[in-house]
Amino acid sequence: MKVSHKWLKNYIDLEAEPEEVKEKLTMLGLEVESVEYLGEKYKNFYVGEVLEVMKHPNADKLTVCKVNVGKDTLQIICGAPNVAVGQKVPVALVGAVIPRNQHDPEGKPFVLTRAKIRGVESYGMICSEYELALGDDKEGIMVLEPDAIVGQPLAEYFGLDDVVYDVSITPNRPDCLSHIGIARELAVAFGLKLKKPEVKLAESSKKVFEFASVEIIDTVNCPRYAARVVLNVKVEPSPKWLQNYLKSVGLRPINNIVDITNFVLYEVGHPLHAFDYDKLAGHKIVVKCAEEGEVFITLDGKARTLRRDTLMICDAEKPVAIAGVMGGLNSEITERTRNVLIESAYFNPISIRRTSKYLGLSTDASYRFERGADPNAVIWAVNRAAQLMAEIAGGEVLEGVIDVYPIKIEPKIINLRFSRLNSIIGIEIPKGEVIKILEGLELEILKLDENGLTVKVPTFRPDLEREIDLIEEVARVYGYDKIPDKMSSIVHFSTDKIKTDFHELIRERLIGAGFKEVVTNSMLDEDRARIFGDNFVKVLNPLSREMSALRTSLIPSALDVVRHNFGYGIKNLKFFEIGKVFRVSFDEDEKPKFVDNYIEEERLLILMTGLAEPISYDVKERNFDIYDLKGEVEKLFRAVFLENYQFIYYSNNSEISEFELGVEIGGKYAGRLMKVSEALLKKFDLEADVYIAEIDFDLIRENSKIEERHYSEIPKFPSVYRDLAFVIDESVSVGDVEKAIRESAGDVLKSIRLFDIYRGEKIGEGKKSVAFSLEILSPEKTLTDEEVNSLIQKVVKYVEQKLDAKLRSY
Repeated sequence: MKVSHKWLKNYIDLEAEPEEVKEKLTMLGLEVESVEYLGEKYKNFYVGEVLEVMKHPNADKLTVCKVNVGKDTLQIICGAPNVAVGQKVPVALVGAVIPRNQHDPEGKPFVLTRAKIRGVESYGMICSEYELALGDDKEGIMVLEPDAIVGQPLAEYFGLDDVVYDVSITPNRPDCLSHIGIARELAVAFGLKLKKPEVKLAESSKKVFEFASVEIIDTVNCPRYAARVVLNVKVEPSPKWLQNYLKSVGLRPINNIVDITNFVLYEVGHPLHAFDYDKLAGHKIVVKCAEEGEVFITLDGKARTLRRDTLMICDAEKPVAIAGVMGGLNSEITERTRNVLIESAYFNPISIRRTSKYLGLSTDASYRFERGADPNAVIWAVNRAAQLMAEIAGGEVLEGVIDVYPIKIEPKIINLRFSRLNSIIGIEIPKGEVIKILEGLELEILKLDENGLTVKVPTFRPDLEREIDLIEEVARVYGYDKIPDKMSSIVHFSTDKIKTDFHELIRERLIGAGFKEVVTNSMLDEDRARIFGDNFVKVLNPLSREMSALRTSLIPSALDVVRHNFGYGIKNLKFFEIGKVFRVSFDEDEKPKFVDNYIEEERLLILMTGLAEPISYDVKERNFDIYDLKGEVEKLFRAVFLENYQFIYYSNNSEISEFELGVEIGGKYAGRLMKVSEALLKKFDLEADVYIAEIDFDLIRENSKIEERHYSEIPKFPSVYRDLAFVIDESVSVGDVEKAIRESAGDVLKSIRLFDIYRGEKIGEGKKSVAFSLEILSPEKTLTDEEVNSLIQKVVKYVEQKLDAKLRSY
């Protein structure tokens, strides 16, 4: 939202420089995206007077003008049809940056230079309102008021010697979508007093209830509707001060009545609408929903097709406005308007958001209503507009306000404990300072004692709902920069275990490793279900044959995903799924059944196929293999602090897999890692190497120590590295060797990594060599060579005896 520095000064005695204001707003949580010095924007622009207008000798549509700009008289070529002698006009001198180029499709700015046009020199430019970015009229030059002072800087003439802040307002702070709202924040931050305009109305003896009526049919979407009537207004251009305020925030002045409603909108943040009273049938307002398919023409001249959930403002015969979004062409204010009905209402944010979205129509009003306008600012806003219409347009304000408020919205009451405040913030803020901050934010203190206070929260702050919200308010106004980095001893930490959303943790880890998540259907046809055994659950009355059984494994669904992607030429895949599988079991000792003899389990599937690395000139092409899959599983286990697992070599060949590693967690079978067999791939019309891990998700979660994790200091002593290679029988798994090394090395073994597996004549048939790199570290001291060598001898002896292994020498 654009905020004028000059406009703010109406509500607070603001002496701070713009940069200080910007910094203060940002510290308050209201980010200032930019600061625009309007005087700089219109540098080298002045008020000029046209002294002569002569026809261009070489162009029928151009004129040669003599223009007095104060210090000099310039010759300027002009193509506008409305230029005339005696006019006061905006003039750009050579070197000025023209805000908008009307000959450029995008209206980009350009630097004005001295030019020769059809043989005649031109030393400046008489500007249109479009070129000045003050309106959309391109047809002719902008003509200023006759009393404009020749030679006056244009920014000064328009009152645009101002500073404008572009403030990013978060959706939860609708109270800051106005100058009074921003002024309130700055007042409490700078220790200033907020000065709201005093609304005084000179009402006529005619009563408003005799001239108009209001009926709300849809009270859910319109809890409150107020109206005032102002008679005998004179519609004309707004006074210069009002136009200047609107221009400073990017609004185009229209006429005094419409400009007043826009001024109040930007002043207090409450949208208003002005109807031509004499165009309202029956002089009645009815708030109700539209008919399905009804067509309504809005102020912009566009026909809008409405839905039955669109809230409308109607008169006794027809709709006259889309509530909270835009008025209708059939009741707009024109030069012929003499009497005005002012609308000030509160609409349900959800209703306005829905209407604005489906119509593709966002306005200043809808922007505020859908974030939550203040239901109790309705009367102040309508009275303020009536006051200005009386002062500026000479209107007669009828006595009284029609205020239909069937569903009262009451302010919230919140208690704040000083002990809780100090505990959360980490320092003790003086009670007097807390009270000053809350009262500065216009929160009414109802009760105060040594332990805390009770406040009434104004309805313009819908974001304040709980005690913690009040604590946040105190902290941000007090200043986060004043809170020391080192926390006070009054801060207490809970000894409860860290609560973790385990599903999200797994997802984050795998997505961070480059995997995509898939979600597949848990139903499939019986033939595919039977591949993984006959203990599948049959679906009664299936929708189709393809959905006649519940899956016992995630693998069939995953292979369908691979086939689908292969069909689109996507051959390199890494994805995972966390999903449910189901099976029938009559084993009384099995885990609890969710119904009858049916068991429901949650599993994690990880799949990899295709190239392990993108093709590059400096990377050798390589496909994924079982070791890539095993590495990803191990990294995942480490990420969730899972330690009590091991891999067990099961088989080289089966109907489902060509190579398979079992996974045990906590001494229980948890799943498997495998290379999918060609036979299974053929059933899915696939030709590729596909590697899959399918693991019991509950066992991972139950054995994870993520909630018991603790952090230790960075090691003070150096690590020692040793490599060991053992010759073992083919029947002995690598996991068995790793387990034996861990058991014998004890706590000083910080990490272990397999880096080589060798088979060949040198070690004999039926044997293999497995080599590990060991990192050894003591947290208490630097280990000597003798201590490390002694440990290695102990490890070698243990592995050799337990696994009938032999230390291999190179």
